[in-house]
Amino acid sequence: MARAILDRNDLQVVTNDFEITQLLIDASQCGVIHTGGTLCRENRSCVGESAARTLRHLAIDTAFISASGWDSRGIFTPDENKVTVKETVSQVSARSILLCDSSKYNQVATFMALPLTRFTTIITDRHLSDAAASHIARHACEVLRAG
Repeated sequence: MARAILDRNDLQVVTNDFEITQLLIDASQCGVIHTGGTLCRENRSCVGESAARTLRHLAIDTAFISASGWDSRGIFTPDENKVTVKETVSQVSARSILLCDSSKYNQVATFMALPLTRFTTIITDRHLSDAAASHIARHACEVLRAG
């Protein structure tokens, strides 16, 4: 998603992800706010209450949220410290969009971060089954399959 906005200079991007921050610093004119927080080395991001505290002071138009796994109930993470960040960004945003590929569908981790009903839209790839997409669209939110 970040690569799609590199030519925009009218956006303020809020992220907890160091890779996205670096990409936007190097290749865009977007404004960038990094949340700070506790370093999660395995995915090069910041998590925890400190990151959530930063988010609570912002008014975000659209949140693009990823997950380690998801199913028709919601999104999942194996890291409890990621839950508070996902909950908070969803609360301070006018709308939330899940960005998650179909290979993570029906992959459940220890913690449910958000129910699917908190999202207005899910953007995934074309490999999500018609049955899954229809079920989610009926019970939770719009599903867009890219590609």
